[in-house]
Amino acid sequence: MNTKINSTNRRQFLTGLGIGASGYALGSLLIHPEVAMGQSIEGYLEKVSTETRWRIAVRSYLSWQIMCLQEIYDKRGREKFLEHFKKMSVLWAPGQKQLADQLGFTGNDAKSTAAIMSALLIVWWGPTGKYEIEEATGEKVKLKSLVCPFWNEVQSRKITEDLCSQRCQWWSDNFAKARNAKLTSTLVKARPLGDLACEWIIDHKA
Repeated sequence: MNTKINSTNRRQFLTGLGIGASGYALGSLLIHPEVAMGQSIEGYLEKVSTETRWRIAVRSYLSWQIMCLQEIYDKRGREKFLEHFKKMSVLWAPGQKQLADQLGFTGNDAKSTAAIMSALLIVWWGPTGKYEIEEATGEKVKLKSLVCPFWNEVQSRKITEDLCSQRCQWWSDNFAKARNAKLTSTLVKARPLGDLACEWIIDHKA
């Protein structure tokens, strides 16, 4: 009488187990595709609030932007760096005005322009940004940056170069003129220059 027991070796057993598990998973996906996909994508995204998604996206954008700015500054020097962004600010202004219009930001006096500038900066740099409008009339406004995510990110990277004050001056002035040719914007205080906050004066010239 043959009493030998026929058995698979360990490798064969694990291979068979893996194939069986894969087949089960594939069968579940085919039978309930909407449930499987919901668990792998939408089910997880629902756990992340819109503001959290916004913060993460903005942080990635800021990191990329600052890295590019630092590289241009290091490779081309401050003079070429400023020359480049002075030209680009003129080219960007019409597109930024168009974006503001598409978002439904209306108004072209000094006060509304200051509010639109603040709103755009928050859209670009996230909900942690805080801005305040002071001494506001339709003709003249002081706009103050209380919390600047860009500046905070630069500081966290221990960057000592002034990557933003001239860029903010050119951007704000060209954007103001794009909304109303009689508006000017002047950066009168800047954190990289030692001030506690950045301030712009937006003025309507007669």
